[in-house]
Amino acid sequence: MRKIVLLSLIMVLASVSAHAQLGGLIQKAAAKTAKAIEKKADSVANVATSALDKQFEKQRQSRQQTTTQLADEEEVSLASLMRQMPELPTAQQLCAHKEAELNEQALRLLSSAVTRFNTQVLNLSVKATSFATKDIDSAKVVDAAYKWAQLSTGMTKEELEHLATLPEEEQEAYIRAHYKTGDAESEIIQQAADASKYIEPLQPLINKWDEAGRKADQVLEQADAVCKRVYQKYAPMLEKATDKERNQLLLKYYKDIVETQRMAVQQAMKIRLEEQLPIAEEIEQKMVKIRAEHQDAITALLNYPQLTASQYFAEVSRLLDIPTY
Repeated sequence: MRKIVLLSLIMVLASVSAHAQLGGLIQKAAAKTAKAIEKKADSVANVATSALDKQFEKQRQSRQQTTTQLADEEEVSLASLMRQMPELPTAQQLCAHKEAELNEQALRLLSSAVTRFNTQVLNLSVKATSFATKDIDSAKVVDAAYKWAQLSTGMTKEELEHLATLPEEEQEAYIRAHYKTGDAESEIIQQAADASKYIEPLQPLINKWDEAGRKADQVLEQADAVCKRVYQKYAPMLEKATDKERNQLLLKYYKDIVETQRMAVQQAMKIRLEEQLPIAEEIEQKMVKIRAEHQDAITALLNYPQLTASQYFAEVSRLLDIPTY
């Protein structure tokens, strides 16, 4: 179980390493990761909580089951999973769901078309994650996780394992007592520099992948600009409103922007599927050989189809967002 917890840490650290080697090519995807690394001690504490431990165990079981299912499906790919995305809920369905959510109407939420949609998307997302990692040697990944965790915190393997056993209220004090910077940062920078040399021949393709990603991001940013203008009309009233009145205002604001958000999500997903994913698949074909030749750097060499799929499935979270500015 502790190894599963530490595996989450390696995903955080590997993303930051990749961010360094690619010169910001995945700034949007890695923004939260970068922020987490700025507070390394907090990151370690978070991944060690018992609640997250249970969550990762559930995810592990789900991935294991999905991988078994995928083994029996001859033509499954990330592209085919992405194309199984159900049709987006209508604006009317989204508004009905949001109203039930704001009013805490559990039965309406359970029977909502949006709830069914979200469940389908979650299932596809889990399958995509399982498909992308089904051939990875889990023992090697766990060993890499320990290595990167030690580099990041200065803690020994024994200290990291002990941290995972502590109650949440004791973790912060333990981290403060054992956290050491040492030369960890220079070591991580060196790892990233080595990885960047391996993928240098792929840089033109990576640039194209990033350009397609920016195109999708720009669609969402334009929608944000529209939502922001609408929000300015509601902001003064929302500041004064409380409880039920505030929920009514939020729902009214949401109804004004829901179609804008829906169309932007639909367009961004189309770009990721039809423009960004083919480039990612071309990168991955070449990356397989690089990983085989440089297995020590496997955690720093990104899986671009997986990144694309993750972003693609994550876009739907914006459908129910009520952005405030």
